[in-house]
Amino acid sequence: MSTVAEPDHERAAHAHQMAIFRAMTPQQRLQQAQRMNRTMRELLAAGFRQRQPAWNEAQIRNAVADRILHARTG
Repeated sequence: MSTVAEPDHERAAHAHQMAIFRAMTPQQRLQQAQRMNRTMRELLAAGFRQRQPAWNEAQIRNAVADRILHARTG
């Protein structure tokens, strides 16, 4: 766990973001989560395509799935 203090602007941005999410309906939150998931997968795939130009789409999909499956936070 980090002991570094979060800057004021980050706290304010986080509070603003949470207020936006709380104002959403459950359906809107689900749709936003799906958009974020799709964007994350597209960005991962683009990175693999750039780093591994010889890979086919099946290899890219497998690499994306593997990265997500074995992802860690913190």
